[in-house]
Amino acid sequence: MSALLPRGREAVFVALTSATLLSASLAVYGLTSRGLVGSVLCPVLVLLAAIDWRHRLLPNAIVIPATIVMAAIVAATERGKLLEHLLAAVAVGAVFLTAALIAPSGLGMGDVKLTVLIGVALGTQTLSALIVASIAVLTLAAGLVAIEGRSGLRRTIAFGPLLGLGAIVAFFGG
Repeated sequence: MSALLPRGREAVFVALTSATLLSASLAVYGLTSRGLVGSVLCPVLVLLAAIDWRHRLLPNAIVIPATIVMAAIVAATERGKLLEHLLAAVAVGAVFLTAALIAPSGLGMGDVKLTVLIGVALGTQTLSALIVASIAVLTLAAGLVAIEGRSGLRRTIAFGPLLGLGAIVAFFGG
């Protein structure tokens, strides 16, 4: 696991970005349920994005505990919304699992588990996160094709960072 963690400048970037988003979450939402969700979710997403970008891997050792912590935060601070968040997680997880089983070369199980984490954290705002992530992946793919031509179609794109971006945009935009 430690071999996957960012090092050097990348580690500094991850730490600064995480600290900035954590601070922004607490500044915007305070010590509310939403502020607590963001103060955990945003740094986790930044770390996962860095790992996925470099290694094309979203480690269970980070995703699963973060999902449990998200569920605990929602259960402790917004008990009435826990079912909504869990249903969002199950729904998005089922859709992404189906896609991963149909096209395993296009979507990994780490992406499936990441969408469950996002669903638990954002509830109904998960759809907004997925829309932003989809727009980002289409934009990136179009850029690759524009730069590299048809060979750009053979490149793989780490989806985790784009899912993270979508979740952060939905979190602050919601």
